[in-house]
Amino acid sequence: MTTVQLAIHDSSYAQSLRNLLLRDGAHRVLLVDKPDLKEEGVVVMEANGPENLSLLSSQPERFVVITRKGTDHLTRIWDAGVRHVVFEEDSPNTAQLAVIAAELRIPKPGLSPGARDSNTGGFAGRALHSDNRRLFPRPGLFVLESRLDLPPRRSRCCPVRKDTMLF
Repeated sequence: MTTVQLAIHDSSYAQSLRNLLLRDGAHRVLLVDKPDLKEEGVVVMEANGPENLSLLSSQPERFVVITRKGTDHLTRIWDAGVRHVVFEEDSPNTAQLAVIAAELRIPKPGLSPGARDSNTGGFAGRALHSDNRRLFPRPGLFVLESRLDLPPRRSRCCPVRKDTMLF
């Protein structure tokens, strides 16, 4: 069960998100004024001031940040490493999806990075093995081949055979 701290001042939005998260039975939801970073799990908070943005640097993968569209906070949130941002106008269902996405990014204790978590089907850490091989096969590579014997602005797209790849 994942703990989710909701540090949201809009009480109706917080209650709606809380109810959505409690409905699946996989979340323990705490309504807080200020998040406790000692508590493990996901933190949902508003980006309404620089003091809130200073909390993001410790573990940005565990945060879901709610902000207004068109603010300069968005750049600072992204630069801090947060990848789960919800706009104030978005529905609580969108925020629920962002919480689940953040939850899947948090490393599970006892699993090595890149290991598959059998409970969630998610990865415990980064998507790369220590020997830098991808976990998923690369899709086929297509090359746009220019032909000198054709008039300009004409080209042909063809799949590249693996035995002719240069890298």
